[in-house]
Amino acid sequence: MQAATVSPVYVRMALNGAIAKGYNPEEILQAQGLPPQILSNPRLRISTLAFAGLTQALVELLRDETVGLLARPSPIGTFSLMAKASLSCGNILESMQTWRDSTNWLSSSANSHTFFDSNGGFIAFNGQKSIGIKDSYIIESLMTGCHRFHCWLANEFLPIERVELVDSEPPFSSEHRFLFYGAPVHYGQKRNAMHFSGATLRQGNFRTREELSELFDHHIAAIMTQPRQSNRVSVKVRLWMERLFREEGGLPLLDEAASYLGLTEQTLRRRLKKEGYAFKQIKEDTRRDVAMHYIKQSSLSVEEIGLRLGFSDASAFIRAFKNWAGVTPLVYRKL
Repeated sequence: MQAATVSPVYVRMALNGAIAKGYNPEEILQAQGLPPQILSNPRLRISTLAFAGLTQALVELLRDETVGLLARPSPIGTFSLMAKASLSCGNILESMQTWRDSTNWLSSSANSHTFFDSNGGFIAFNGQKSIGIKDSYIIESLMTGCHRFHCWLANEFLPIERVELVDSEPPFSSEHRFLFYGAPVHYGQKRNAMHFSGATLRQGNFRTREELSELFDHHIAAIMTQPRQSNRVSVKVRLWMERLFREEGGLPLLDEAASYLGLTEQTLRRRLKKEGYAFKQIKEDTRRDVAMHYIKQSSLSVEEIGLRLGFSDASAFIRAFKNWAGVTPLVYRKL
């Protein structure tokens, strides 16, 4: 989603490597123009672009593309070598095999393995974390970085059939709904893996060396903000809502969403439920993220933003925003 925001949970996890090396996380955030309050306010989300900027700053500070979270650093330039090797492959299957081999050759702390046949298969990642790192943020980053680079390489969205994670389901598991583009996520599994269909793996690679050179200029932001598409109904509903809010279409209604997707209301409810979502919750999440996007990125007044998001008046919007972020819209803008 173009206006998707990042949870402070991920901000704190991304900073853990720098903290372990003695850096002050508040100073790092302030240098990036981000509010230090994000470390203590569990609702103070930031934009994907701001998070990409923070990640780039951590890479440069630590001289490590895995931002201090693996036992041994990945030198700057690791991604570019892996990308150059993959560019020469004919299709996504060959490229993922090359990505696997590059991971195993270039990193002494991360490893990858694959299983592919004519029906599809998976690519899996694991790694030896730095001392004191308990979460699996870096493993999820290796997975999503691989997926999004290959979406860029194919110049096409590559649907993930299923995601497997070794860890048990965390309290913030709802964040995975868009991290993996709506793919079903299974916890407590034997491996950290993404599964793809045979048709997806047979997709060709269509990028040129010139395009790859351009990607290297801002690859973290470009990879993190790859267009969010999916065959999942929940993601299609989310994208429709974002467009509606951008076009000042008012409050999204279930019957309008069903009509847009060519479904009955009952079928839409059933398919959303099967994917683990409810229309009301998607609407709430989308309003929250679009609101934060507008407050941060535009000069629109609080009243104008509230009207765009379908609120009856500014006070109703302010109450909702304070519930989402823990602060009022104007305080969020000042932060």
